[in-house]
Amino acid sequence: MQLRNFFTKKKIIIGVIVLLVGGGIGNQIYKSKHDTSNITTDTVKRIDLRRTVLATGEVVSKTDLNLSFQKSGVVTLLKVKVGSVVKKGQVLAILDQKNELATLAQAQASLKQAEANYQKVLAGATNPDIEVSRAAVAAAQVTYDNSLRTYETTQKQQDTAVANAYRSYLNSGLTAHVDTILDTTLTATISGTYSGNETGEYKIKLVGTGYSGHFDFQISGLENDIRPATRGLALPLGTRGLYITFSDDGVMSEINSWTVSIPNTKADTYITNQNAYQAALEARTQGLTSAQNTVNAARAALEQTQAALALKQAAARPEDIAAGKAQVAAAAAQVQTTQASLSSTWIAAPADGTITVVNIEVGELAAAQTTALTLQDVGNLHLEANISEANVAAVKPGQSVEVTLDAFGPDRAFKSSIEAIDPASTVVSGVVNYKITATIEQLPEILPGLTANMTILTSEKAQVLAIPQRAVLSKNGSQKTVRVVTDAKKKIYEEKPIQTGLAGDGGLVEILSGLSEGQEIVTFIKTK
Repeated sequence: MQLRNFFTKKKIIIGVIVLLVGGGIGNQIYKSKHDTSNITTDTVKRIDLRRTVLATGEVVSKTDLNLSFQKSGVVTLLKVKVGSVVKKGQVLAILDQKNELATLAQAQASLKQAEANYQKVLAGATNPDIEVSRAAVAAAQVTYDNSLRTYETTQKQQDTAVANAYRSYLNSGLTAHVDTILDTTLTATISGTYSGNETGEYKIKLVGTGYSGHFDFQISGLENDIRPATRGLALPLGTRGLYITFSDDGVMSEINSWTVSIPNTKADTYITNQNAYQAALEARTQGLTSAQNTVNAARAALEQTQAALALKQAAARPEDIAAGKAQVAAAAAQVQTTQASLSSTWIAAPADGTITVVNIEVGELAAAQTTALTLQDVGNLHLEANISEANVAAVKPGQSVEVTLDAFGPDRAFKSSIEAIDPASTVVSGVVNYKITATIEQLPEILPGLTANMTILTSEKAQVLAIPQRAVLSKNGSQKTVRVVTDAKKKIYEEKPIQTGLAGDGGLVEILSGLSEGQEIVTFIKTK
């Protein structure tokens, strides 16, 4: 009875402990679940929602020309300064022109000479002129004939030198190299001069005849032949000038074989002979080229004198008149060329405008194709900026732009609109960008080069429901929900599906359905 009372009391004590502990744990879970200090909320508001793209641009003149000299030279005259207003065609700066003026004078003299010759063709040549031309033709013919003989002599000499050098090259240290040998006292010696032009090898092998001690030697490779291998005699090795002599000593066997390389690249004289051959080839090329140039020059001189004689002997035929006119035209073209060269020594204004940059001074050396002057139309300005590929799809021509200029501070805004978007991309610091142009108010204080801060309005909706974007949750990739607070005091919430619309500035997003104005929503839950 006492034992049962003991266990009954024990059970009661354990139960009390469990209730106390459980009650404490339950109280902690309730507080954790309903701790409102880590929950941030907001309300659904009805606002004017805008979406903008920000860009930093520059004020640019529609006439923005960097002017440079086409050639280098010393500046002798500078007619403008920064701020000078100029007209199209006005000369702005000039380089030293002494060389160009001299060349022009020479070209003009040549033109006068061509015109005089043309008049002479029309009038016809006198007998003394014709005799002088005949003498010139005869002299030119002698020179031409001599040049041909010189060419033939040079060709023969160079061909002989090349042939001799090539023969020495092919015969560089010819020897019978042992491939296999039974008795090393048996030797094969090569003599004579190789007369062929092919490079390659003679393969030599002893072949038994069926009679004891009698052998033939068989050759293959450059030539194919078989002859008796008689000892001690110089035997023809093929038909190209070489001979082979087998020694009286040593045992002949079918094992014995040799190779004769044409040329012998292992010979001491091989490199020397090869270089000599290459030098002979190069000397032949140079010699024939020089001789041919002499022939060509003599032929050209002969043809020129013959043409001059024919021109003097003939009457003023239509083709002669045409030739004279062509010479006059060529001389006139040369005058035009020199005039163009002279015009490259000055800079003229290609359009009306204002000089905004002067990078040259009188007396200094101006480099060609380097900006010397900058011409801009300061009364016809626009904005240019780069838009990243992430935003360019939202930007369209005609969209309004709010502009502030660093020069005037953020409180002064200017109206603008998008004019055009360049279809070609440019890469800036590794990012793909597209250049846009926009209008700017034409005011005297707005100057080219000012930095413009552009806010481009790409979309807007009036009085729509909106919430912070961070309050929107995504499920299964497409379903969007928001945690709507059902108990404002305890911050108890439930998730509700929504549909979103325009994503605007400030991290706000339009709500198309699922929420009402004034509803409290959870935007952030801080986790411990």
